[in-house]
Amino acid sequence: MDYRQIIDQLPVCEHTKVNRRCALVHVLTHLGGNLIGSVRPLQVGKAIREIAAVSPQTAKRALFEARAFFNEAILAGVINTNPAAPIKPPKVSVSRRRMSLENWRKIRDWSVLNQPPWVPMMLDLALVTGQRRSDLSRMRFADVWDGCLHIEQNKTGTRLALPVELRLEAIGRSISEVIDACRSYAEIGDTFLRRKSGLPLVDASLSARFEEAREGSGLHWEVGTPPSLHECRSLSERLYRVQGIDTKTLLGHKHQSMTDAYNDDRGLSSGQWLRLQLPP
Repeated sequence: MDYRQIIDQLPVCEHTKVNRRCALVHVLTHLGGNLIGSVRPLQVGKAIREIAAVSPQTAKRALFEARAFFNEAILAGVINTNPAAPIKPPKVSVSRRRMSLENWRKIRDWSVLNQPPWVPMMLDLALVTGQRRSDLSRMRFADVWDGCLHIEQNKTGTRLALPVELRLEAIGRSISEVIDACRSYAEIGDTFLRRKSGLPLVDASLSARFEEAREGSGLHWEVGTPPSLHECRSLSERLYRVQGIDTKTLLGHKHQSMTDAYNDDRGLSSGQWLRLQLPP
């Protein structure tokens, strides 16, 4: 079977498949002229270093795909060892800046005055639910039953039931209150976030409007890449963790290490005093 067919049959979302096909292209561009049995770790390492010189993140993905590709070849009986296995992934420094609650408030305030009403609703929804863009755009009123907002995450298929009484104390709003606010700002429709006509929105519109509000707010980040809409997810995790909420379940992660990565504020709290709390 062609390895591309293996990718096509994976139980993951189409976006992930596209990313993996792109990574495979990089692997084949650098190694495709060799017989599979002749490829050695030296060649794989050289290919990864060449890719990393342009984009360390792309090189990291290419190495992951190379390992998966050669593993499939081992299972097919074509080769006996994986030449990509010994190669260390390149170090990737994350340049995107985190967003503070103060940043979020300024972006939202500008949005209320200058954008369609669904945009501040989106910002509220992103913070009280902690979900990804693709899930925010698909949330429907019909998804609310038995006191919970039911979400089947588009990226992973993880199924969550978030109690609508869950309240984010930092902004003083619950999921239920945000859903109620979503009912009346436009013509009735299936989704929480929708156009004035009641029609649903495409994912790209959510990101574009967030970036417009971020720039319009006057905020500036001197170092690194300005935060995207996805950074609301990290901010939500950090705020809810302070409340003692199980943020691993909230975000739908399988591993605590992934949730802890979202908890890293990438220097936002640098220089602040950490107050030791005495037991009650």
